[in-house]
Amino acid sequence: MSIEQLLIDYGIPYVVKGSGHSHATPGWINIHCPFCVGERDFHLGIPVKKPMSSHCWRCGSHSTANAISKILGFPSDKIYNIIKNYMGSTVVTRRGKIEPRVNIYPLKFPQPFGTLNTVGKRYLESRGFDPTELISQWGIQQTGPVSFLDKISYSNRILIPIHWDGELVSFQTRDITGKADRKYMACPLKREVINHKTILYTSANNQKGWNRYPALVVVEGVFDVWRLGPCAAATFGTSIKMEQVLALAKSHDRFFVVFDNESQAQGEARKLAVKLKALGKIVFIETVKTDPGDMDQSEADYFIKYLLGGNQM
Repeated sequence: MSIEQLLIDYGIPYVVKGSGHSHATPGWINIHCPFCVGERDFHLGIPVKKPMSSHCWRCGSHSTANAISKILGFPSDKIYNIIKNYMGSTVVTRRGKIEPRVNIYPLKFPQPFGTLNTVGKRYLESRGFDPTELISQWGIQQTGPVSFLDKISYSNRILIPIHWDGELVSFQTRDITGKADRKYMACPLKREVINHKTILYTSANNQKGWNRYPALVVVEGVFDVWRLGPCAAATFGTSIKMEQVLALAKSHDRFFVVFDNESQAQGEARKLAVKLKALGKIVFIETVKTDPGDMDQSEADYFIKYLLGGNQM
């Protein structure tokens, strides 16, 4: 691995020689300097072969660990160890600079949509959920028998708003007919305020309150969160982005990872645990016989009591 790979994995914009940027020079990787004020224009250069020290063309020399620590919001000693693990490779020439995506399309729900009808309520009840409670706590709605967004069909689906930092940023849908090729469909990427695969699923007002629980329970999907309650956060599947790891690490210090009880999912659970532990977090991996979202509610309540109370955390 390399210092470039670290920047990619942790979502830090950078430029290298070949990107066409005026500050990119051979043997260096440039990022926005977190120490100086003014225009952000990749002034902080990190030498590829000796990346522990860096130099800003405006404000001078810095410890790279301190710079990345300031960007990510984690202790510099942990960042120092992470950099050590990434050292060794050379720069891969890129065609352009990596920058956060700029959204130019407004976030919209598929049209038409509205409150749950009898079919939607029966689907949720068949899975052991109380539709009224889900509407009240999670703000779910339903698309119509013929609903589209950007010429994409979202017909006959539960519509699940996704919030982050108190703001509506995206949505996910779940087929209720059992006939669709794709059970889950999310908002088109171009319309997301924030890519849902870089954040976590929780209720609109719950994110800031995670620290009131002894630990945060990490699950795969929205139905798992609904079943286990507000102490849970979903990663929208087992393909976890580094931005989600960092979001988890900023939210709590202790975690239970409860993914589906199959080899692929458990492998991803172990990878997530390793990344969180590298950031100084305490992580346990737990398994259940079925998908957490398919547990009986009484069984789920007992399970959460066991995790958060029975472990004397």
